[in-house]
Amino acid sequence: MFSSLIERFRRQPDLGRAPQRGKALGDIAAAALEGGLASDFQRVGDLFWVGRPTDHIRYLLKFQALKGMTFSACWGVSIDFVPIFRGGSLRWKRTAKSANFDHCIDPIDSSGRIPNWCSFYSNDSADQVERAALAALNAAQQDWSRITALKDVAASFERRSKMKFRRFSLENYVQTDLAWGLALVAVGDADRGQHHIDAFCEQFAVAPETTILAKARSEAGAIAVG
Repeated sequence: MFSSLIERFRRQPDLGRAPQRGKALGDIAAAALEGGLASDFQRVGDLFWVGRPTDHIRYLLKFQALKGMTFSACWGVSIDFVPIFRGGSLRWKRTAKSANFDHCIDPIDSSGRIPNWCSFYSNDSADQVERAALAALNAAQQDWSRITALKDVAASFERRSKMKFRRFSLENYVQTDLAWGLALVAVGDADRGQHHIDAFCEQFAVAPETTILAKARSEAGAIAVG
């Protein structure tokens, strides 16, 4: 009931203002993020930023388009040796432009609603967009500070698997078992890692011997042995 009341009184868009396109909103956010976002980040979409890989990990910050003229922030990591599963098949994502979420942290999952502090409407003023961008960056940096190596990715999956969510849990994200499993293999926990990889294959009817998956597992194993 309390969440419903909050949502009822959530700030609404000013219908008297014309909406702006994603690029214009992204330009406003980019100006606000300049100086706070590390210099190795590349803007790869209107509202999507990707960092350079460190220990095979790239940090991601994105404002995703939702219904109701809304854009809301999420962040997380992409792992270069983990392929992405889309459209029933696996493909590599080893560059900034192809990077995508292996581990996504979305405030909506925790609250069950779109938070005002990290979201904006397409017709919001520049001040509102800037405020949300800076607040999202601050929250993202706190989470990124706990994920500086592959072992931290595995630990973050473990930690978040024990949390309660109001929207999506880890199992609702396609990449979870694949990325979690390969990260565990890469840090030397092959048995637990294979358990997650097997779970991914079973859930999405992917053959374990698929060439790209076999190569990803081989790369993860090579990282484990140095």
